[in-house]
Amino acid sequence: MLSQSIKRITAVIFALIFLFFGSKLLLIGTGFYPQPTLREILLVAGLILLLNASKKVFWWIVFPLIVLHALYAPVGITFGAPSYQYIASIFATDLQESKEFFAQLSLINFLYPVAIIGLFCLFRYLSQKFELHFYKNKVLLGVIAIFLAWENSPLKFITETYTAGRKVEKELSRLNNFSIENEWGNSTLSSSKYDDYVLIIGESARKDYHHAYGYPVENTPFMSNAKGTLVDGFTAAGTNTIASLKLMLTKPNTDTWEGNYDLNMVDLVKSAGIKTYWISNQGYLGEFDTPISAIANRSDERIFLKSGDSLNSNMSDFELLPKFKSVLEQSSSGKRFIVLHLYGSHPITCDRLEDYPKIFDDNQLDKKYFNVNCYASSMKKTDEVLRQIYTELNQNKEKTHRTFSMIYFSDHGLAHEINESEIKIHNSAGKSKRHYDIPLFKISSDDQKRNVYHSFKSGLNFTDDIAKWIGITNPKLNAEADLFNGKADKDDYGLKKEIEKIQAKDDPAVIIPLSKQSK
Repeated sequence: MLSQSIKRITAVIFALIFLFFGSKLLLIGTGFYPQPTLREILLVAGLILLLNASKKVFWWIVFPLIVLHALYAPVGITFGAPSYQYIASIFATDLQESKEFFAQLSLINFLYPVAIIGLFCLFRYLSQKFELHFYKNKVLLGVIAIFLAWENSPLKFITETYTAGRKVEKELSRLNNFSIENEWGNSTLSSSKYDDYVLIIGESARKDYHHAYGYPVENTPFMSNAKGTLVDGFTAAGTNTIASLKLMLTKPNTDTWEGNYDLNMVDLVKSAGIKTYWISNQGYLGEFDTPISAIANRSDERIFLKSGDSLNSNMSDFELLPKFKSVLEQSSSGKRFIVLHLYGSHPITCDRLEDYPKIFDDNQLDKKYFNVNCYASSMKKTDEVLRQIYTELNQNKEKTHRTFSMIYFSDHGLAHEINESEIKIHNSAGKSKRHYDIPLFKISSDDQKRNVYHSFKSGLNFTDDIAKWIGITNPKLNAEADLFNGKADKDDYGLKKEIEKIQAKDDPAVIIPLSKQSK
């Protein structure tokens, strides 16, 4: 009799331990609770303990939810909670990017699903084998009821995922039903100085990894020395391509921070009578337009390297250059606006370097710095792409006398995940304020000197800024916007405050402890 009581007490203790740690890992895996409080853990545990009273409820409702949480855990631990940004990225990601996305996850992350499901199954097993009817304890029921009424953390993962999913679904439905309308009306050119305007969109390139912005490795020889204008203080509007560019390539609603596709940059330029081109090394999914490809499709001419059979391939940004040259060589008497969308430093950055040497020989490095070497080297490759674009523009000017101006910026930066053996650099929203710090460089055919401006510029003003650069006037534009006046934006619409909310510790660029660069 005593032995049976001891077994039952032991079962109670272990069942509650399994329930507690299963609940804790479940919350950590959502990304909402990197360090869940005792209250949050007990709330989840209490809810599951109550629902465990019914066999059907447990296996038909509770267990599927546990499995859903468990499957997301490897992603949530690394990249954070489900949000509009990540769900939109799923719709916009091709198979090549999916492979690279999962390759960024540590193998240990995949133990979380096993642990979460295993712990709850052990709890269920013990509670049934030893008939542990926790739900019959009235005191326990009262305590759980208070916890359930106090907060709602167990369902936050589901509700946030559903809300974000519906938002993405609504947006993509609109884009793919061709409901974008041009609301700019007629624009005019008041002080348009050049014949060709070239906008180069970089990918995942953080400002502080550029030598032009102080990184000690000489990985930007063109940007660091060319006569042009470098802006130190430009801030991305988001932390991934879609979230950032849908705000930067449209004149957004600055109250809700929603992109306004009816006031997109391409339609604005076209409304001023300028022919538009879009040349992209980003994925284009023909059946389902992403917010970025939907804007690109407004261009007069579009070239996507990644479409059809090449969807899953790792295309080099150098392959954009022949397409760009072909556009330049087209006979034209009017002004042109050409967008080049690079793949730049998209994670995994080492895959961007199949046709370009790394700055350092990996054999000379501590293996911990392998990814840092790739990331810094990807910046140098992009710098070389910029140099070659500039060379093509100059050569075309010599032949046709067409003047030009080109701007390079990146859509967003990245953040670090550092441990004793490895430094990962990936897209982890909310884990670094420097995620928003991006490069901005302009060079024109008549530049005679180099300027460096230290001025805060908000990505939410970018479409207005581009209009100023080209010389476009329109009643809907902010006439005071100017990327290159050396003054801080008067209004950033809350972007600085949003960045300041990030509680993560400072996340500066990692310096590779090696002085000798490989040739």
